Formats: sequence, C-alpha cells, structure tokens
Amino acid sequence: MLLAIREKVQGWLAWAIVIILIVPFALWGIDQYATGDRTVVIAEVNGEKVTATEFLQMYNRQRMRLQQQFGDMYDQVVEDEVLRNQVLDALIESQIIKQWAARKGLVISDAQLAAVIQNAGVFQENGRFSKRAYEELLMRNGLTIAGFEIEQRQFLLEQQYRNLTAGSMFVTESELEHLYQLQNQRRYIDYVRLDQRIFNDQIEISDQQKRDFYQANQDLFIVPEKVVVDYITFSMRDLVAYTEVSDAEKRDFYQLNIGLFTQPEMRRASHILIRGDEQAALEAFAEIQNQLAQGVTFAKLAEQYSQDPGSAANGGDLDFFEQGMMVPEFDQAVFSMEVDQVSDIVATDFGWHLIYLTDIREPQTLEFDQVEKDVAQQLRIEKAQAAYYGLLESVNTLAYEQPDSLEPLLDLVGGEVQTSAAFGREGGSSWFSQRRVLEAVFSDDVFSARLNSAVIELDSGTSMVLRVKDYKPEFLDSFESVEPQIATRLMREVAVARSAELADEVMAKIEAGADPANIELAGVEWHPVGWVERQSQQVLPQIVSAAFKAQKPLADQASWTRTQSLMGDTLLVRVSQVDVVDDEDRKAQMAELSQALTGIYITAEIDARLAVLRSEAKIDIKPAFNRLN
Repeated sequence: MLLAIREKVQGWLAWAIVIILIVPFALWGIDQYATGDRTVVIAEVNGEKVTATEFLQMYNRQRMRLQQQFGDMYDQVVEDEVLRNQVLDALIESQIIKQWAARKGLVISDAQLAAVIQNAGVFQENGRFSKRAYEELLMRNGLTIAGFEIEQRQFLLEQQYRNLTAGSMFVTESELEHLYQLQNQRRYIDYVRLDQRIFNDQIEISDQQKRDFYQANQDLFIVPEKVVVDYITFSMRDLVAYTEVSDAEKRDFYQLNIGLFTQPEMRRASHILIRGDEQAALEAFAEIQNQLAQGVTFAKLAEQYSQDPGSAANGGDLDFFEQGMMVPEFDQAVFSMEVDQVSDIVATDFGWHLIYLTDIREPQTLEFDQVEKDVAQQLRIEKAQAAYYGLLESVNTLAYEQPDSLEPLLDLVGGEVQTSAAFGREGGSSWFSQRRVLEAVFSDDVFSARLNSAVIELDSGTSMVLRVKDYKPEFLDSFESVEPQIATRLMREVAVARSAELADEVMAKIEAGADPANIELAGVEWHPVGWVERQSQQVLPQIVSAAFKAQKPLADQASWTRTQSLMGDTLLVRVSQVDVVDDEDRKAQMAELSQALTGIYITAEIDARLAVLRSEAKIDIKPAFNRLN
C-alpha cells in the first residue's frame, strides 16, 4: 500500500514538499540540530521578521531544483553565495508584497486556494482530487494542512500581485510591426576571407622573442597549487540496509496509521452522456429509457448514444471511484443509488447523464500481513534517518576532538579512508568539484592547520569528512617546457596581424572599383553566399552577426563590414540588398511576438514597481544571516 502511494505521489509538488523537510547540516550547523529548534531572525522588513527556518526551506528547494537541472555541473554553474542572496531577496520581496496586499485589502479566498490544491496532480488519483492522498502526503512529510495552506496562500497572493501588473500591459501595433520587420529581415551577402595561415611559412620567431614573451607573461605559465585529500563518506541509504525493526514496532505503526491502509467505499457506475441542447437531450433520453424498458442493455445503449469518448466504447463503464472524485451532481446521484438502479437524468457542466450503478465495494482495510513489507521499509527509513542525524553529530564531534586523523571515525561509519586524485582550487572530479567541498578543503583549519574538516553535506543523505594528505605549491613552468606553445602563439599573432593588413589592401582595391570576385592574391578567397536570415546556419555565426550589424546598403552601392573568424582569419562581408520575408502564418507569428514582448514589458514593470516598494521599505538584514553557513 505504501509503495503504491509513493509511486502515485510524484512530480514537482511532491519534491517541493519533501525538500521542505531537509535541513542541511552544512548550512545550519550540527550544533543547531543538537540544541533544538530556535527562532532565529535573519532580516526584518518594516518590522516584520524573516526567520532562518523560512530561509532554509526556500534555499533547499532552490538548491534541489538546480541540482536536478544541472546535475554534476551544479557546482560549476551555481555560486552558493549568489544563491543565498537571491533566496534572501525573494523572502524580503515576499514580505513586501504581503504588506502591500494587506494595505490594499487583497486576499486569497478559500475557494481560490481549494481550486489550486484540488487541481494539483500530486493530490489526485485517477485524475480526480483525493482528500485521502492529500492528507497522507502531507502527513508522511511531517506537514500540517494548516501550515501547507498558509504557504500556498502566500504564493497565490504574490501571483495575484503580479497578475494585477500583467493586466495593465499591452503592445502597440506599430511596436509589433517593427519587431516583425526586424525578425523577418534577410540580407543578401558575400564575403572575402583572408586566410592567416598562408603567412606561417614566412614568419620566424627568434629565441629572444620567445624568452622576452616568457619573461613578460610569466603569470600565463604558473602551474596552480594542487592538493591530495584523504576522506571518508557515510550515507543514510547505507543505514537503511541493515536497520532492523521488530514485529512489535511494525504492528504499532500499522495500528497508529491504519488510515493509510484503509480503502474507502468505492462504487462502479456506467453512464450515458448527451451534450448540447437540453430539449434534444431529453428527447434522446426518452428513447433510451424506452429501449431499457424493452430489455436492451445499458452497455449497448451507451455504445450507441453516449457522447463521452472515454467510456462509450466500454459500454459507459467508469470503473470504481470513491466519493468526491466526480462532479458534485454526478457524485451525489451515484452514492445515493442501489446496485442495478438507473438514475433519473442528472445535469452537470458536462451535459446530461443517465447513470447505472453496477457495483459497490465496501470499505476495506488491508491486513497487516499484506502490508508488512511496506511498513517495515518505512520504519527502516525513519529509524535510519534518526540514526543518520545522530551519526552526523557523533562524527562531527569526534572529527573535532581527534583532528589529526580520519582513522578513529571508521569505528563510527565503517568502510575505509579513501584518497583523491590531485586537484586545484578550480576543483577536481566527482565530489571534489562541489563548491562546499572546495571551500572546506581550502579553509584555514583544513588547508593551513592540516586539521580534519567538519562534516560536509554532499547531498540530502550523504556526508563527508576530509583532511589534506599532500600539497604541491604553485610553481612557474620552465621556459623549455612551454617554449613550443609560446612559439605557436607568437606566430599566430603575427599571422593574424598580417591577415588584417592584407584585408586593408584588398579593401582599398575594392573601394577603387575592383571586383572582389576577381582579386587574385595569395590567401584571398571570394565566397558568394546569397540571401541569409538572422538564424541562418549556412555561414559562420560571426559572418551573420556582422552582416546584420552592417549599415543598410544604398540603392546603388553595397555596404562593407569587417569581422574575424575564431581561427583568426579576417573576413570582409558585403551586404548588397535588404528585404523582409513575410511569414506564411503572419498572424500566428505576430501573436507569438505580442506574447513575448508583453512578457518582457510585464517583467520590467513588476521589477520597477518592486524596486519602488523596496526603496520605501525599512529593511534590516541581521548578522545572523551571515552565520548561516
């Protein structure tokens, strides 16, 4: 049963709820866990408090989302300090909006909140909202219904604030037309390529030039410092495997959570749906009821008459469902009927129904033996979580008390001490690319004093303790080692410069009236292209970019511009004509442009209004915020 619930309750909202529960020791500190929950204020907005708990909840959500998005690249892409500041800004912004809404009398009604929650897929079963799934999911994740709904109400309030701004935004026809003309513009181009490689054989780089470059640019040849670390890891997942639970514990859990294993009354019904005009529907049902009276089966009539494409082919069968899963009128009719009874005509927003109740499944509670394995696994996870957090504290304490070795920690976590490959401050492979690991490695205590690190959280259930094993300081690479790359670099610089000089010569000939297609000089290549659009891939991106930045040609004279390829070749680009290609579906494209431009305007307007509200607010960021690390 529990396994089935876990499989159904998935998606972004489920993750969001789970993430709320994660309090990262790397951020909050194990001391905070040991000393219990305390209200720590990290900021005040016009006297209203922003707490550390609020910050950690949002921080963890964002971090988890970004980790899922970027995977192993997370630490290369996400700057933790930037993320922390963004989260704090979001909380301050939320408080500002909340205060503004209170002044303006804006509220989120119970009906609005209920609609959002009931439409969330994570709380649905068979496409319908399930109160049981809602309560079970919140309970399983340690959330109260009241607390969750308070959070959702604030989110909707912020959306309402943004929607008020969005409703006032519009785009003029002239703006759209101008943007359409720019987006659909095309240009007729050709280009001359001046190949820098032809000069390679003509260039000689002396030993003195190379040595002079080496002496003047020694910072380019510094080999960064590197460290090798010893480390141990331990995981909550490992604890689950050998955590034992007694029969008494399983039975106690089963009895205390009997609601998790009870299936409510389910009813199975078939229906015939008629849409459209009421009079026509009533006439159709009169004929259907007449045929029922003559002995024609409900299933056959449903196949013939029902306008519900999802059930008609199955004789109108809707399978089993519990109370509350259908629209109220339909639901009330079904749960007031007897088996084999056909209802009167029932009107709903979907049309008119004739309902046939085919079966009733009484409430069923799964026996303990049927769910024992799921109960045991859930208990193992809960006990492993408690053991893991206890282990975090013990490991952290022992790593501090015996800071000169990792060996004593093996008595607590098992396994063995592992050794990393050498890496620098830019990071290494696997865990050693994570910013929090690098910050620990190169901290004063670990790097300078050669002490054990504190526990480092690698993810929500895995942690590490490390210490520096070996250190290789940075050094200046020898001239002999880097001489080949210096020679290559200097030759390329000279070749690129000569290519540019050749481009000047060619351009002078063109301005004097020469046909660029007929200029015969070594390294000069003429490339006719034709029409290109902004997203064209038939030529180098540098050429397309230069072409659309160039001045429009006059009626009788092309315009020229210059750019450079990634290889260093100089490129002379000629733009001969400019026109606009009408899209086949101009109306649809204009609609897309309108939506995109409106979105840009809305974002800019919201940012501007929030900036004004923020400038008027008294914001006090407390020192406690900087201690959350």
